[in-house]
Amino acid sequence: MNVDATVAERPVATKLAITASLVDFVVRTRFCDIPLGAVERAKLSFFDAVGVAIGGSLEPGPQILARFVKQAGGTAAASVMGQGFKTTAQYAAWVNGTAADVNGWADFSVTHMNHPTASICPATLALGEARHARGEDVLLAYILGVEISNKIAAGVKPGFHIKGWHALGVCNTFGAAAAAGKLLALDREQLANAFGIAGAEASGIKASMVTMTKSYVAGASARDGIGAAVLAQMGFTGPRDVIEARDGFLQTFGDGVDGRRMLDHLGDPFEFVAPGLTLKSYPSCTHTHTGIHAALELKRHENIQLDDIESIECAVTPVMNDFLQWHDPRNTAEAKFSMEFCVASALVEDKLDMGNFTEEKLSSADVRPLMRRVKMNVSPELARLGYNPEAAPSGCILTIRLKNGVEHVRRQYKGPWEPETPPDFDALSAKFESCAGAVLAHDRVERTIALLRNLEKLDDVSRLMDLLRSDVNSCGETHGHRPATV
Repeated sequence: MNVDATVAERPVATKLAITASLVDFVVRTRFCDIPLGAVERAKLSFFDAVGVAIGGSLEPGPQILARFVKQAGGTAAASVMGQGFKTTAQYAAWVNGTAADVNGWADFSVTHMNHPTASICPATLALGEARHARGEDVLLAYILGVEISNKIAAGVKPGFHIKGWHALGVCNTFGAAAAAGKLLALDREQLANAFGIAGAEASGIKASMVTMTKSYVAGASARDGIGAAVLAQMGFTGPRDVIEARDGFLQTFGDGVDGRRMLDHLGDPFEFVAPGLTLKSYPSCTHTHTGIHAALELKRHENIQLDDIESIECAVTPVMNDFLQWHDPRNTAEAKFSMEFCVASALVEDKLDMGNFTEEKLSSADVRPLMRRVKMNVSPELARLGYNPEAAPSGCILTIRLKNGVEHVRRQYKGPWEPETPPDFDALSAKFESCAGAVLAHDRVERTIALLRNLEKLDDVSRLMDLLRSDVNSCGETHGHRPATV
């Protein structure tokens, strides 16, 4: 084999100036350019992520990481949610991003298989606090960061995911760099350099799914996005054509796809308009939600008794079968990626929330036997639509067979809080309170909700972050009760 000839023949992925187009879009877009519908949907996701991050701050991973960054020191510029101290913007984003993802409750782009908000919301809040930015500027940076992250994910799906890359870490690094660059008012050359630096940092593999590392990369992409933008502002350089360059993003992560999909609908429509983001009503992998909802609806409508169930079949799409690999979960982290556990636990408890994910519930004498009667397989019907079909990306055909031979079937192609059926602000407030109430006193929770409801009118986001830092009493204990460890 002639290695030199093979290298010489290696093609550039595309001749399109993708990086420059993405950079130009971020630099020129103003808040007044964002459609009202996109702003309102973005505020819901932002609000949701803050609550999830506060609750997640009590989990082991973010707690360890908080100790690590506290020992590392640094300028006290940005708040670590629920931990009672400030650190650098990069470090605060790192911990807060990890906390936003650790409980598996942040929003999800089903179409692009990405969790953009878990990284980009913490990045914009940390840098925004350090710069005393207005809420409108933070919200604009967040919307643009999500747009860039998801459009990059769109350009490499599904091969990128099938190979084992995780968009949460890879694509969100660019999204966070875009958001941070907007807050820093970088010019086109600086932002192109920031993208190039982000390309040197972008990483994340699906092997980390049920370990602390899965949420770690959500925080790391937030951290590295800020770092890339700050370095670029200081004059640090990177490849300014990082997406399309030979040996660049498309060739390395995308197997040489041309990346046209990154530009096809850039800001037209915005991601928050279409295809939209799914807000999570259940604290488990989004791909379990259709099975959970179908099971609960069948039980309620058909008055099914658990003792009467012979078996439960969950026929799903290929992407769901790929992600939900933990059929006999050994711990609560694996349980969140187990259709068998989630369906069985929901049927036993008549709900699925953080209270379902405890070691006690995992080994429950009611849940375990029922879980063994749940089987998941790929539906030939859904598989014909593709790996991650747009019509039913998390589609589940759920069949409950009773001991008397009766079968009840429900086709559930979408979950409860999809882009077409989003919760309103008041509905999300209950979820917010359930997360934040474990850390903050009730009055702080109420004040935080009021500020987030009108985020674009906030004169300085540090007012918000002062509320979120912690509520520590004289004994050094946080308010409320520690949620289930994941």
